[in-house]
Amino acid sequence: MASNLLGRLLLGVALATCGIGGVAAAAEPPTRLVVGFQAGGGLDSVARALADALSRSSERRVIVENRPGASGMIAIDALRNAAAGDNLLIILPSGSITMTPHTNRHFSYDPERDLVPVARVATYAMGVAVSPSVGADTLQGYVERARGNEALRAYGTAGVGLSPHFVGVGLSQQAHADLIHVPYRGAGPAINDAVGGQIPAVISTVPSLLAMTRDGRLKLLATSGSERDPNTPQVPTLRELGFKGLDIEEWFGVLAPSGMSEEAARDWNERINAALESEGLRKILLDQGFVPAPMPQAEFRALVNEDYRRWQEVLKDTGDTFAN
Repeated sequence: MASNLLGRLLLGVALATCGIGGVAAAAEPPTRLVVGFQAGGGLDSVARALADALSRSSERRVIVENRPGASGMIAIDALRNAAAGDNLLIILPSGSITMTPHTNRHFSYDPERDLVPVARVATYAMGVAVSPSVGADTLQGYVERARGNEALRAYGTAGVGLSPHFVGVGLSQQAHADLIHVPYRGAGPAINDAVGGQIPAVISTVPSLLAMTRDGRLKLLATSGSERDPNTPQVPTLRELGFKGLDIEEWFGVLAPSGMSEEAARDWNERINAALESEGLRKILLDQGFVPAPMPQAEFRALVNEDYRRWQEVLKDTGDTFAN
């Protein structure tokens, strides 16, 4: 009887130990997906849809954390300062990753040294939109009104040194309109102020402008793609309207701390690509105006480095035009 009692006690201890181990495994901290802009913009909605898809596809939970500021640089700093073992990823537009290092005098980094490109998520174009109160139905009409009325010259963007800012400067110079850049801490606040009439115009991603333009709260006047955006086929491109060098099609990407192993980066790439192939996430992105664009991790790394060098060349002679 004593031996039977001892056996039951040992079995109980073993089961309890297994239970503790199971709780510990289940309590593994979630992976934080840091967004470099405020909630409410296009990037934030993409991040939340992606985090939800990744969380449902495995036992590893992914949660979104917003760290807005400095055109995405605060998010990149969080990545560069991540401690060993931190479950941390960031998602940013390509402009923050490949343009801002060449335009922000207070911040620079080398994508080949300071971070690990993990996965491309989606592609999209920029759009130029105005408040209906401006009274312009075409880009030419807006430019003519802005030339004669300084109050109509301000345009908001998600921040200094990003693609919308580049489009705005190019538009201002080529149209001789002296437009005034108003940087925000994300696309959402800039769009909201344009809808509310605090600023007459906004330049942002086409997907972030779609809802407001579809219900008439904003008027989309032009897009930056090499071809018309399939979501707004009635809207001309800047190229069609005679503007040069403003053909910009961007992407959102997920990046990891520089200490992440190649094996781990490839694993995340495969998980993200699988999520992007799922019908649910594809529909969410397409409905919002984004084009899902998965690619192998090695190809994405090459794309980041290629775009970084391309923008370095494009921006080297612009002086302080895009300086932060």
